[in-house]
Amino acid sequence: MTARRAGGFAYIAAIIFLVVLAGFALAVLRLSETEQVTVNQSFLGTRASLAARTGLEWAFYKLKAKDATCDTVKTVPDFKHDTGFTVNVGCSTPPQPYDEGLGPDGKTVKKVIFELTATACNGSTCPGSDADLANPDYVERKRTASICVASDGTDCY
Repeated sequence: MTARRAGGFAYIAAIIFLVVLAGFALAVLRLSETEQVTVNQSFLGTRASLAARTGLEWAFYKLKAKDATCDTVKTVPDFKHDTGFTVNVGCSTPPQPYDEGLGPDGKTVKKVIFELTATACNGSTCPGSDADLANPDYVERKRTASICVASDGTDCY
């Protein structure tokens, strides 16, 4: 009797094992890449939202001046250097004025409600152009708020 060599099965099992292991490693790498992109987008979105809020806060400050109008917030400072985002602030035209009644001095208290919209994006213009929208790292956030200001620049109560 001659001894027959049993071979071949171990090679096939090893190749299948290596293919499965390579597929698993590829899936882990793909998930890691997706997670990094998601974290980056979340981080940029938060920064854009805060830049838009900065624009609103700046507009609130400017509108507190006596007899302020929407023209007061037309020229927005360059926030791109500080935040990395372009910020545009829009104001409702015309604002909604109303008389609150008489003040302690007997004069009519006039109040104005301004509707503000701040848009922040990391593109060249805000809102973004078609070229900006094609960029996978492009982020844009819009915030709206209203503020009531008395004609003398004090808060509405």
